[in-house]
Amino acid sequence: MARYCSQVLTLVTLLLILDNSCAYFCSNSTSICRKQEREALLQLRQSISDPFGLLSSWKGKDCCRWDGVICDGVTSHVIKLQLLPQPRRDETSVLFLKEPKLFLVGELNSSLLHLIYLNHLDLSGINSNHGRIPEVISSMKQLRYLNLSFANFYGMVPRQLGNLTKLEVLDLHGKDENLVVDDILWISYLRSLKYLDMSGSMIVNKRVFMKVISTLPALSHLSLSGCGFHNFHFSSCHLTNSTSLVHLQYLDLSSNLLEGTIPSTLFQNMTSLHHLDLSQNIFNSSIPMWFDKFTSLVHLNLERNAFDSFEGGLFSFLKNMQYLKSLHLCANQIGEEISITQGNSSGLIKSSLETLEICSNHLKGALPDWLEHFTNLETLDLFHNQLEGHIPESLGKLGALQHLDLGYNHLEGVITEIHFSNLPRLKKLYVDCNNNLSFKAKPSWIPPFQLVIIWMDSLKFSTKFPRWIMTQVEAKYISLANASLFGPLPKWLANSTFSNLDLSHNQITGPLPEWSANLTFSILDLSHNQITGPLPEWSANLTFSILDLSHNHIIGPLPEWSANLTFSNLDLSSNQITGPLPEWSANLTFSNLDLSCNQITGPLPEWLANFTIQGFNLSCNKIIGPLPQWSANLTFSWLDLSYNQITGPFPNMSIKCTYLDLSNNLISGSLPIDIGIMYQVSTLYLNDNLIDGTLPSSLCDMELFDLNLANNSLFGSIPNYWKGSLTFLTLSFNKLSGVIPSSLGSLLHLTTLHLNGNRLNGELPQALDYCTRLVILDLGENNFSGIIPTWFDESFQSLLILRLRENSFIGSIPPQLCSLSRLKILDMAMNNLMGTIPHCLGNMSNMIKFNQSNPFGSVAIAPIQDIISFRYGGYDPQWNREHVVEILKGRYNEYTKIVLQLVVNLDLSSNFLNGSIPKELSFLSGMHGLNLSHNHLSGNIPIGIGNMTSLESLDLSNNHLSGTIPQGISVLTSLAHLNLSHNNFTGTIPKGNQIQTLDDPSIYASNPLLCGDLLRKKCLGVESPQQSKIPHLEDTHEKDRLDKALFYAVVIFGFATGFWGFFGVLQFKKDWRHAYFSFANHVANKTYVVIVVKVAKLKRLRLSRSV
Repeated sequence: MARYCSQVLTLVTLLLILDNSCAYFCSNSTSICRKQEREALLQLRQSISDPFGLLSSWKGKDCCRWDGVICDGVTSHVIKLQLLPQPRRDETSVLFLKEPKLFLVGELNSSLLHLIYLNHLDLSGINSNHGRIPEVISSMKQLRYLNLSFANFYGMVPRQLGNLTKLEVLDLHGKDENLVVDDILWISYLRSLKYLDMSGSMIVNKRVFMKVISTLPALSHLSLSGCGFHNFHFSSCHLTNSTSLVHLQYLDLSSNLLEGTIPSTLFQNMTSLHHLDLSQNIFNSSIPMWFDKFTSLVHLNLERNAFDSFEGGLFSFLKNMQYLKSLHLCANQIGEEISITQGNSSGLIKSSLETLEICSNHLKGALPDWLEHFTNLETLDLFHNQLEGHIPESLGKLGALQHLDLGYNHLEGVITEIHFSNLPRLKKLYVDCNNNLSFKAKPSWIPPFQLVIIWMDSLKFSTKFPRWIMTQVEAKYISLANASLFGPLPKWLANSTFSNLDLSHNQITGPLPEWSANLTFSILDLSHNQITGPLPEWSANLTFSILDLSHNHIIGPLPEWSANLTFSNLDLSSNQITGPLPEWSANLTFSNLDLSCNQITGPLPEWLANFTIQGFNLSCNKIIGPLPQWSANLTFSWLDLSYNQITGPFPNMSIKCTYLDLSNNLISGSLPIDIGIMYQVSTLYLNDNLIDGTLPSSLCDMELFDLNLANNSLFGSIPNYWKGSLTFLTLSFNKLSGVIPSSLGSLLHLTTLHLNGNRLNGELPQALDYCTRLVILDLGENNFSGIIPTWFDESFQSLLILRLRENSFIGSIPPQLCSLSRLKILDMAMNNLMGTIPHCLGNMSNMIKFNQSNPFGSVAIAPIQDIISFRYGGYDPQWNREHVVEILKGRYNEYTKIVLQLVVNLDLSSNFLNGSIPKELSFLSGMHGLNLSHNHLSGNIPIGIGNMTSLESLDLSNNHLSGTIPQGISVLTSLAHLNLSHNNFTGTIPKGNQIQTLDDPSIYASNPLLCGDLLRKKCLGVESPQQSKIPHLEDTHEKDRLDKALFYAVVIFGFATGFWGFFGVLQFKKDWRHAYFSFANHVANKTYVVIVVKVAKLKRLRLSRSV
């Protein structure tokens, strides 16, 4: 019986296998698609806009063959739907941010509910137009995979997603916190969840969220990058039990501005962790040693924080992390000696490390020999530290090395071929910008590697041009700027395959070669050399993306190029090119052409009207004559004709440039009334000309971004209608009058406002408080009156420069100004301000010295600059044209461009301030200039004045200050200007250091009780520069009181004698009294007649002129 049952069971099993196999092969042979599911997909297709045909395959009856649709091989049910091909995560974000037109656009409908067997739904990359996550998705309870990343969803994440209890993967990765996670508990129902990505979402209740996350038993991947965790301390989080997150392998908490130390309690159970990303936060402790407990950890990213050291040192940390493959620590504040080791650094070190990045820190010391033990290293990046000494030859033992960056350090010595003898895999080499580093190799040396990037700026080569470079046939980017290269360009360069070559700032001589058509350069930078001779008559079909020949000695006229030459950017500025502009043929193509700072003469040629070019810079030449009428036909995007000799009025025509600079010319007359027809112009510079008249109201109709009309002769009032696009407005040094129009408050994007040097009056309108983005507000040299507004503190939190000097402001300095913590220049000199100096001015955080050794600044204040932009010397272009006039070191100084960002100045001079100098001002260690002169200040100079270590100019003259001069002034090593004259200082002038170089006696003039060698006045009886004889001062003060009493007695006696001597005689001599009053009456009558006649004449004259 048992045998029979066994046979029956075997037979049934074979029949089932046969049936399934038949069904499978039959379904594959016919590819039958379920009609209901096909119709559901077509309905979904109709609700989505597909302008690029990404779903063009969705036609025909067999939906199983459509792109992105996967069916079950047996049942033909749709089980997987992926609307777009799945790119890498970084590609997704780039596409979403930069190319939204590539996405499918539309909203999902309920047709998805008919896909009842669907377990994998990927809608990533679809553009939902800021719609909400459809609730229909929460009804698809069979889903195991749901990807809504970068789908442009907006609003609350629906709690109904908790119904998807079979979910194993949930990806809601977005951006800009468009999605908000408020109700947290629904996540706890997803007990099967293994992968959770909520990066870019705003998580409201962080503490509860982390507790809920810790209850998910199967979670292995958790990504919470950029979820708004700032001001949240993870140290307060405790896992629910000892098994919480034990299976977690991937954790990303980057870009949350988390503060404090890394909490060990959060990570105590994560023994399976192999990827940890804590980058772009504000962790500011030592990097803990307990990381070595994570024996599975492979990737650790801690870059862009404020870590300052390693517990136990860098070597011990790396030695203990045996399985770590990549360590990213760039842009921190690690300042320890890299060569220090604890214990034995020799012997066998087991390490899997492949990537070590500690760039942009403060590492000190020499490169250690122990690096040779990390033989698996492929990337070693120590860019921008404070490393010094020689590069050890042992670095050549890292045979797996592909990327080596030692740039921007203080390394010195000689690099030879020995350093590279065992680096056959090296692809990227950066050794640029070090102290005194040179490169010596035999002329016959052939490197064992083929580099792709060679960055050797500021390296000193022993030959004219390193010949080994020609062997690097795979090189795409080579930078040898400032490398002491000399002599002519080598001939073999014309046959090289390099695409980008930078040879700027060398001593390359000789003429430019006649390049052939097979030249492969895309970017060639030969600027700042000594290239001579005329430009060649290139006849080949040359194509350059960038050709920079600026700052050389190229002479002669411009060639009449007629070949098919294509230059995206050609820079010939700052040479000695002469003559007029030649008539170039239409075959010559430029995108941007810079001919500035040459000696090009003549008027603008008419053929320019038909010339195809985007940007044209002819500034700083000798172009003459007016702007021709045909310039209205110019198709340039930007045109710079500044610093020439262009004359005549501004043309009344619609110039189509978006950027037009005609500043520093001889343009005269008034602006056209209908200047607003130049609707395409967004940047207009007409400053430093001879323009007069009023500001036309149509100027406000232009969609301007930047307007500069400074240093002209404009008069009248400022129009009271401005459009909100204006960001930079400069009307300084004209003759404008009236009040500031309230419509300026509508310029919500306004960043700089210069109205200084006019005749404006009235009080400051409160409408300005809408301009909350102001960085520079310059209202100096006007006639403004009233009190300084107290609403500044609420509106101008971005303000760096505030100039109110030379006006008629009254009242006291409002303490609300102390809330403008970003101020670097505060100038309220030459007003009528009274009262005391607010003590809270010492809280100006931007006037306190900061660590300038780190170019990335404080991570707590601003986002960190990209390392690549720092290599190219990137800076905020906003400051390129800014200028402010400040009194420093006793004279007017005009600060412009990047220098303006560095000036820190406080000027309250020429007011009626009283009281003492607040000691809190001495906290402003970053201040360069302090001027409190010509006030009524009293008391002593704060004894902490020596803490103002950046002070270059100090003026306290013409006050009532007393006491001794603090010895701390002598330690101000940067002090170049000092004025303490016209006060009541006593005792000895301090000696030592910088103050000894300030040997002008007028510095201390009119301080009668001050003594010292400089005044040639001995200090008798004074024990030290810090002490004065108190009894002597009391005697002096007593003597002063006696002198004053005697003086007043004499004055009163003289007045009484004179008064009664005259009026007493008139009292007793009647005829004298009669004669005196008759004479007085005669003079009064005659004066009255003269005044009446003169007034009548003036009235008649005014009437005749008006007629």
